[in-house]
Amino acid sequence: MVAVIIVISLILGLSENILTKSLMMLLLIMFLIYSTYSMIFLKTFYYKIEEGMLSIESFFRFTNKYIKLENIEFFTERITLLNHSGIAGMLSKRFSIGKGYIKGLGKVDMYITSSKKTIFFGTKNGNYAVSPADMSGFSALLKKNGIKEEFVTRDVLEKDIQESEDRLKHFFLLNAVIVLILIEVPIALHYLDQLPEYVSISQLDTSMLSYVPAKVYVDSTISYGIMAFLLAVVAYILSRVYSKIDKIYYYRVMLIPLVITFLMLLNLANTLIPIFL
Repeated sequence: MVAVIIVISLILGLSENILTKSLMMLLLIMFLIYSTYSMIFLKTFYYKIEEGMLSIESFFRFTNKYIKLENIEFFTERITLLNHSGIAGMLSKRFSIGKGYIKGLGKVDMYITSSKKTIFFGTKNGNYAVSPADMSGFSALLKKNGIKEEFVTRDVLEKDIQESEDRLKHFFLLNAVIVLILIEVPIALHYLDQLPEYVSISQLDTSMLSYVPAKVYVDSTISYGIMAFLLAVVAYILSRVYSKIDKIYYYRVMLIPLVITFLMLLNLANTLIPIFL
């Protein structure tokens, strides 16, 4: 969190471009909201077993998981070592909240906050991982409810791999389409003489309006579009590298350029819509 805030703050301090500043401010706000959500979740979530139900609950009720004990097919205690569970597992190998990949199990919904041991358990519909404070007591409750203790091999399915591959390609193509819109719309308007001689590059605050010649605006938009596409290419390559760490959710790396290009599209609309009102 500190590293991201420092980077964004440096960009805000060094950049003189209103578009870059706007994008960084939006990214900072989104990041702070997500970080706040994550911290509240981590501070309030807990596990419990009662009345034939294993519950994973937190302050955010919409994230709660309720699993009937009769649907749990197996469980196993293992030393917490998350080599293939994404960035969190790669960095700490001990903690992970969210979806990830565990060799031998495949997809796993992970709620792991212990650096010592983790309980993995599975149903027909999915696998889960928890790290209760009272590990032995939790295991005893599972056994008491007739759940066998063993490690069932459930490696990642071919359809899961293909689904991730398709999502990566779809995100990349969607990003390319947005970039084309960012570039082609100003070009078309310029050559159709639909743009005014001078274009305002900021409609966020009337006290900060800045006007540039239409040709300069179009050229700058093209430059930003090209940079956005190059960022998507870099993200695509990084996602391929990241797939060696997370075989299932590596496509999420493509969300970074997708969010940025979407914000740029909003900025384009913010600039052009007032011209035609």
